[in-house]
Amino acid sequence: MESIAVRRISLKDVGKLSSVYKEVFSGPPWYEERVCSGVSLSDESERCNVQYTSRKIPTDYQWPLDKSKRTGVVGNANGLESCVVCGRELIDFYPDFVNQNDLIREALSKEGFIGYLLEDKQNPFGFSWGYKVPTETRTKSVNFPRIAPMLDSAGINLERTFYGAELGIVEDKQGSGRGLLASAVRLNGARLQDYENFVVRTKNGRVLSILRRIFSEQEGRLLFVDPEKNAPWYVWKFESFDKERISTLLSTVKQE
Repeated sequence: MESIAVRRISLKDVGKLSSVYKEVFSGPPWYEERVCSGVSLSDESERCNVQYTSRKIPTDYQWPLDKSKRTGVVGNANGLESCVVCGRELIDFYPDFVNQNDLIREALSKEGFIGYLLEDKQNPFGFSWGYKVPTETRTKSVNFPRIAPMLDSAGINLERTFYGAELGIVEDKQGSGRGLLASAVRLNGARLQDYENFVVRTKNGRVLSILRRIFSEQEGRLLFVDPEKNAPWYVWKFESFDKERISTLLSTVKQE
């Protein structure tokens, strides 16, 4: 990783970060390439969340197509223009369903934002960011006015809790410790600001594995399942942060 540079994200990075964000989440395990246009219907009984990707889906994929629930991912979907479940037109996931530029700008405006862009010879390939847990405003992906009381009821001190919003590495750069690096630099920044807790919402087993390595092989405490996204929330204590391991890791890259 000798040529890798890690630098703080600022507003001038929105355009560059937007392209990397779309590339990351169109790949595994998210496959957010295209989606049924019925995903935005207000009537939940009519809503269709089926996604479509030009890629081949692994046979053991965790979220396969479930026609009865109108969820999951359809692979090898080149040439498809309408949903195989409800027949509605397909749209691009980004930016037609989720505008990643708006999402990035929203994150940059949050109190306590800490974010990093990873580059190899000035070519961006990964990112991570987070911020202090909001309590009164929802974001484009999290209903924090609903989640904050649930965190509070679980004994989490919201004033001293950092939320891990996004983490991503493009597919051809995965598997070489770069996800660990991206998450570690963000969490090291949060640790230095004296946060007590780190919370994250994720279904991704790789993310959980990375976080265990950062927090001295400690398992995150499962708090609850998000009532809107059906994904679990976890918490780690910064007192378990592996300072020696992460210091050694960060010494291998250039930080700007």
